[in-house]
Amino acid sequence: MKNIIARSAKPSCLKATRVGALALATMIASMIALGAAPALASSALDDGIKAYRHGEFEKSAGIFSSLADNGDATAQYLLSCQTINGVGATANENAGWTLMEQASENNNPNASVVMARRLEAMGGDKDKIRGLYIAAAQKNNTQAMLWLALDALDRGDAAQAEAHLKQAWELGDPRAATLLANRFAKSDVDRLTYLRRAAQHGEMRAAAYLAEEARTVDDKAEAVGWCAIATGMPGHNEDVDWKTIGDAVEKNCGQFDKDLSPKDRAINRERVDHFLSEFFQNYEPWQPWRACAVD
Repeated sequence: MKNIIARSAKPSCLKATRVGALALATMIASMIALGAAPALASSALDDGIKAYRHGEFEKSAGIFSSLADNGDATAQYLLSCQTINGVGATANENAGWTLMEQASENNNPNASVVMARRLEAMGGDKDKIRGLYIAAAQKNNTQAMLWLALDALDRGDAAQAEAHLKQAWELGDPRAATLLANRFAKSDVDRLTYLRRAAQHGEMRAAAYLAEEARTVDDKAEAVGWCAIATGMPGHNEDVDWKTIGDAVEKNCGQFDKDLSPKDRAINRERVDHFLSEFFQNYEPWQPWRACAVD
């Protein structure tokens, strides 16, 4: 089978063609949730994670190896990523997937999601896939909660879907807020509140919906502004090519005020600048779940 985990161009992480990158905070939280471990083992795991985070993959593999042999699920998970892809360790898909399965069986939620996605790609048993996502969701993995919510909708269980989405949103996943807005909002105000809060955390689909909402009430400044955010305008980052961004915004968002006169359009763009300035004052981008890398 073709590898689903591919090398990253960046030395500090591993990328996945189907599975993505893991935040350090999630791994540490998972490590704590897995129960008490000897202080020495915890220290060694921290050293391994630090080496992994900084791209010292041979060092991290050496540290993780002994911990994995002793049943440490986090070490098994990260070592499996390295082994499957041959990063800092001899490439061995079979051994890597065995480690990934062990990590999942030892209640590492990230490994469970990876195993579920692998089974999906292989057309595996739906009940087994669902079970893996349930196990990950029980460890507060919001990626799993989103899958379970959509699965519940497919099965006609709206109440269960809403419960999964609300839990994911309580844990900070803005994608859940977008789904709640469009599937379960009790009113227009409720829907817009969900969308605005999701967009404030970098959920670009929510911003795209808000651009269309602004268009319906003929608020051209907000329409262009939300569209710019949906386009991916990184207003919190000073080290950007603003001309390229401006060209992209004009290409994708100019439609919202193209019917204005040149003078009125210039005035509207000043309003857009003000809107974006206020938006980015409170912008708190959220990092979606991805597997096999640390920040």
